Amino acid sequence: MTDVAGRFQNAKQEFSRGVESTQWVRLALISILLVTALRILGLAFNRTDLFVDEAQYWLWGRELAFGAYSKPPLIGWIIRFTTWISGGEGNFQVRLAAPAVHAFAAAAMLYLGRMIYDARLGALAAMTYLTLPGVSLSSLLISTDTPMMLFILLSLIFWRKLAGAKAAGASGIHFAIGLGLAVGLGFLSKYAMAFLFPLVPLAAYLDRQWRIRWSDAILAGLVSAAVVAPNLWWNYAHDFATARHTVSIAHWDGLRFKIGSALEFFGAQAGVVGPCVFIAMLAALWQLKTERARALAALSIPLILFMTVQALISRAFANWAVGAYAAGILLAIPWMAARPHWMRASLILNTVVAIILPLLTIFGTELRLPNGELALKRYLGRSALVSTAISDAERLHATVLVASDRSFLAEMFYQLKSGHRIAPRAWNEGAQPPSSHYALLYPLRPGEEKNALYLSRIGSVPDCLKDQQPVSRWVATAGFMEGNEIGLWKIPSSCIERAENGT
Repeated sequence: MTDVAGRFQNAKQEFSRGVESTQWVRLALISILLVTALRILGLAFNRTDLFVDEAQYWLWGRELAFGAYSKPPLIGWIIRFTTWISGGEGNFQVRLAAPAVHAFAAAAMLYLGRMIYDARLGALAAMTYLTLPGVSLSSLLISTDTPMMLFILLSLIFWRKLAGAKAAGASGIHFAIGLGLAVGLGFLSKYAMAFLFPLVPLAAYLDRQWRIRWSDAILAGLVSAAVVAPNLWWNYAHDFATARHTVSIAHWDGLRFKIGSALEFFGAQAGVVGPCVFIAMLAALWQLKTERARALAALSIPLILFMTVQALISRAFANWAVGAYAAGILLAIPWMAARPHWMRASLILNTVVAIILPLLTIFGTELRLPNGELALKRYLGRSALVSTAISDAERLHATVLVASDRSFLAEMFYQLKSGHRIAPRAWNEGAQPPSSHYALLYPLRPGEEKNALYLSRIGSVPDCLKDQQPVSRWVATAGFMEGNEIGLWKIPSSCIERAENGT
């Protein structure tokens, strides 16, 4: 009788745990769907212009090539899909994938958190990811970090699946293929995916639950190589343009220590994930009592330290370490969950930021800082400036509009879509390595239409135009170049020929 009562009690507890687990998963999924729906709704009312990079990614989507000048091509393919499925190429359609991909990443975080911990911590990790300031910001614009984060999380899931298959003595071929696809697509999202390669073996050394068969690792490597191969071929065919650009932005020439830059980068990480999450990550380092915690630290902290050193000797943007937070959140979550007040403070603070940011893009486009500049100046004014240039170019019967400033070029190509009688072109830099995707693939060459106009700020024209007066000039309105004088110059044939030689 006692034995029966014990079994009944165990079954009751198991049922209760199952119900609780289901409730946590349901809460996380509802949160993901609700937040994503609100973010998509907010995008429909977003009043900011496409940023330079966003407009450039849109062009990559039109090209559907296996490579691009500055980054891998997947972001362009994603934009091509969303503009095709939504039937338009407006700012909303170009950015539509951002909140959607983050939703899938949050779901992947939920799944990975359940694999490593349980449903409760997995749900808290998913909701934490969903409300990170960096995620809230990158849900308002399309960036390469967004798909990369999804594929990092998927790679970690497949790696854990392979480790589980090895422990159970089961076949892991399908998981190895999945891992190869995730790594390859992550690499096609952003080359920073490569930082994952040395970190996962380190995690496997520290925690047996990350150890996989060599045969599975080799198969995954072959699959990822097959996915990446077309991009490598594109780079080879274009004189390794992307590789050269990636090296150039690291600025490793003329190394010198810059303590302030390193401190600024390290402090900025609290802005990327929120101060509570970042402090929790650091605090968790003092309690690495389990193999699991040490493995998660190995998958996150080295990348943050590496980028801090990069900032020390050169420069590093705050988002360069975002790949660390796939595992970093899972490192921080147990510490935060053990301190409910800290967990609540983190979610509340990050949720407030998640609400304020989209509201700024809707109602705050005229908000000015104490110094008089628009708070969102980086994301405003570009469309109006180029629209004015195009209108004046049409009035002057130009057939080609030329620029060398990437801020102008990105918006020119976006507005002068196929079918427009004015062709956008980049100022050719001759024998020098092209400075942009536009200079690489769309340079102005002798033999094109001679009725060309050059768009630039006053005082920033090429040498062959410095003695000429602009045929049109105006002052840029509110936005990224507010108050600057802008002009259009006629380009004589002799100047076009000199441009071919880089002058």
